Amino acid sequence: MIKMNTWAWIGVGGGIAGMLVGLYTAFSVGGSMGSTFSLIFLGVFGLVFFIIWRTFIGPLVNTSRLQKTGIPAVATILEVRDTGVTVNNNPQVKLVLEIRNNLGHKYTTSCRTMVSRINPFAFQPGMQVRVKVDPKNEQNVVIDYSGDTATKTAAATGATAAGNYSQTDVSNLKAELEKMQAENSAISATGRPARAIIKKYTWLGAYVNGQNPYAELEVEVLPEASAAFSATVRGVISEASVEKYQPGKEIFVKYDFYDNSKVTIDHS
Repeated sequence: MIKMNTWAWIGVGGGIAGMLVGLYTAFSVGGSMGSTFSLIFLGVFGLVFFIIWRTFIGPLVNTSRLQKTGIPAVATILEVRDTGVTVNNNPQVKLVLEIRNNLGHKYTTSCRTMVSRINPFAFQPGMQVRVKVDPKNEQNVVIDYSGDTATKTAAATGATAAGNYSQTDVSNLKAELEKMQAENSAISATGRPARAIIKKYTWLGAYVNGQNPYAELEVEVLPEASAAFSATVRGVISEASVEKYQPGKEIFVKYDFYDNSKVTIDHS
């Protein structure tokens, strides 16, 4: 997240001061040439400032305000679009979100946010993310970064729970991961291999051994000698492989022939 710190505001103030000095210089020339130059200068600078404000400064001010005053909510990402804007090689993306308001009604809106260049797939369709909603305009939404400072670590498994998690939550996460790993190991040892098509990817709010997301996949399993079936798979995805586990991608799994609800990702 990029914040409007003191130096950023100094930069904005310096830019405005530069514009005023330029205008004064242009007017001091006098005559029709000075007036024409002033109008051109004002138009060009005004357009540039408007673009910078609309693209960078305005969204940062809005984000900073909503981090303090916005209503917390959970949103499901429907689409991720590249805006073509980068800051220090970090791309800006537009997220199309589905949110359930306080009355229980779902609605769709969008927001823009920066993504680290070392983790470009941090936001993917199907993920649930925390947001802050403008109490005066529910369409005005920003990603909630306030949980970043409350991150907890589960040292025994190398798992990290993102957000406002208590120690009990982290302990439960550790137990869930250990149980999942045991079940997946058993399926991997005796299960049958098959291809599968990913229908939905959902991040479960935790990272393991660094920035490897703990995720749930809804898949269509395609056995060679029997009918296709739907299943849900949970597992830890390598950070470098997140792109390969998005909706529409084909992966390999192993499944229990006698209980098709038991499926695991085949990493072999």
